[in-house]
Amino acid sequence: MAKKVRTKSLFPLTPKEHIRQLVEWMSQGVYEKEQIIAVALLCAVAGENMFLLGPPGTAKSMVASRLKMVFKDGKSFDYLMSRFSTPDEIFGPISISRLKNDDRYERLTAGYLPEADVVFLDEIWKAGPSIQNTLLTVINEHIFYNGGQIMHTPMKVLIAASNELPAKDEGLEALWDRFLVRMVSNCIESDSSFFKMIKGAGADMSELSESLYITDEIYSGWQNESKNVGIQDSVVNAIKHIRKSFAALEKEDGNQLRYYISDRRWRKAYRLMQTSAFLNGRMEINLSDYLLLIHSFWNDVECIPNVLNAFTSSISDTVLKGLAKIDKSIRQLMTPQQQTAQQSTPSRLNTDGNDFAEYDYFYYLVENYPAGDTYFSKWDYAALSNQTRDGVRYYDSKRKKIIIHTIVPGRPFDAKSQNASNLTKVKIQRCQNGAIIDGTPYAFRRKAAQSATSSESLQTLPVYQRVYLIQDVFRTCVEEWEKSVSSNWADCDNIFLSPNDLALVNKMLKDVSEQIKTIEVKLNNVVMLIK
Repeated sequence: MAKKVRTKSLFPLTPKEHIRQLVEWMSQGVYEKEQIIAVALLCAVAGENMFLLGPPGTAKSMVASRLKMVFKDGKSFDYLMSRFSTPDEIFGPISISRLKNDDRYERLTAGYLPEADVVFLDEIWKAGPSIQNTLLTVINEHIFYNGGQIMHTPMKVLIAASNELPAKDEGLEALWDRFLVRMVSNCIESDSSFFKMIKGAGADMSELSESLYITDEIYSGWQNESKNVGIQDSVVNAIKHIRKSFAALEKEDGNQLRYYISDRRWRKAYRLMQTSAFLNGRMEINLSDYLLLIHSFWNDVECIPNVLNAFTSSISDTVLKGLAKIDKSIRQLMTPQQQTAQQSTPSRLNTDGNDFAEYDYFYYLVENYPAGDTYFSKWDYAALSNQTRDGVRYYDSKRKKIIIHTIVPGRPFDAKSQNASNLTKVKIQRCQNGAIIDGTPYAFRRKAAQSATSSESLQTLPVYQRVYLIQDVFRTCVEEWEKSVSSNWADCDNIFLSPNDLALVNKMLKDVSEQIKTIEVKLNNVVMLIK
């Protein structure tokens, strides 16, 4: 069960209720822009930037103007770019008096971008190279070089807009990469919302309650606490899958970088997911936070369908692979097997660790170790040989686990940096299916799904035993999937997801459910046949 966010009595509202009420207030008189407003607020809290793609008159500038209002004493700066725009218009004019009297080249930044909390730049791709180069430093490092001085800018979010994407081969790739979130702002689609909009009297917004302002104290508290948010294993597995998917798509696309995701964007995406989880009242990133990245990882409008498919596939990848192996086992069960010497030979013992279950992403579990649950570094195991080496066993206070590592010759083991206590030297060497520790061989725990279905020895068992084993694997696979669905999607109320986002998930859940039913029917038929 996901940990809940602890709230302090100093703040009467939980982060989730606070954000929900702010989104409701900011959406007054605006139709079909609730998600863009919510995600813009998420970006501001996470310290990330946003790009809005859409035609004129679709409320892009309104998002930034209303976002500024929710920050206590917040300052904003907005500007419509053109090819004739100068740095003076964005960063402030040169101080003539300082240049004349002190021979200092400094800008008067009051009222301009360097001193703004919320920035909106329309038609950003029309800005000249001098403006774009300065923006790179301001966006990435929140630093503005003003003559000989370094200014740390208070900018929480930069929202850029355009009705087109950056032109290729014009050096805009670096600036484009700085906008983590990219959303499309279209005209109103619903007829009912459309007529409400054109009939609206344009009434003034209600005044924001004093308790809903985001003060510097609240903002700093949210940012600091959200950095402690962890990540579920289901999200880690989904990320592993989608990285492979993007690499494959990029290769098929001829390496045009349309599916390229830089390490910097991944790091920023993780920060965005942490913030989403925290503001939704959780201390673990779940798949609903991960799904938000569909608005971050497209580089070309034509690529969006493939990106959406990659995301939904990554969420269901583990269960679909498990079901595919079960289906294969059923087909093998129903196919007459010729008993050959090769089939009766025991399967090759594991030597590369591919069948070992991973824990905390970096360790294998040592089975039946007398000291209790003990974990062996997977990277050390990969470099281990059948020659005995020195190692160390210790208790990792940060991970709260007993860990075994090899000792690298010539490099002392730093217990302090490793959060280590109760150090004990051990002798270790590699063996099939595990490691020999102080002269005693120990096996590493294997992946549960593979042990019953992928082993060649399964084919030598009687049919009824094979069926029971397959049934067990099927039940485990379905139970793990249902647990994932329950913890991530049952009553999902992530305040940053739209109905369209959730529709993608619902379609994926339906497809998996149908696949499960198909396998279940096949298994039931097999059971009937062997009775």
